[in-house]
Amino acid sequence: MSLLYALLIVLPAMALAQIDLKPYNLTATAMFLNVDTDMNGQITIQEIDTAFRGYDVNHNGRVSRQEYTSYVDAHQPELHPLSHALYDIYDVDGDDQLDLHDFENFHKLMDSDANGFVSHYEYVRYWSILFTDLEHLHAPNKKNVVVHP
Repeated sequence: MSLLYALLIVLPAMALAQIDLKPYNLTATAMFLNVDTDMNGQITIQEIDTAFRGYDVNHNGRVSRQEYTSYVDAHQPELHPLSHALYDIYDVDGDDQLDLHDFENFHKLMDSDANGFVSHYEYVRYWSILFTDLEHLHAPNKKNVVVHP
């Protein structure tokens, strides 16, 4: 599953619409439950890697900016500005390719206690802060949207 999967299937295709992800803690919880594929309450690097596989159109183990944004544009064009912002955050080395190195870094950013696992609390905290920082890309006072990673 992709990080924006629910956004891509829940909202109607409205090219100029903006998205309200509030309440952020509920959106992040839905995302967490989607990424935590073994349902053990912790997210591993492998689970993050698996979440991104849906974007990897050419199956080379890397997700280009083109693959990522094309997927979003094809399924939910109103998420275009959000997709670019998220891609920039994921792509820590700025090479326009998401790979295991980027996923490891992304995992470390969320793993605030550095125990090698991202708990529900850590995940929700990270995404709530991130959604707040990206608030300019989604409009307040619209329908709440559940996001699946």
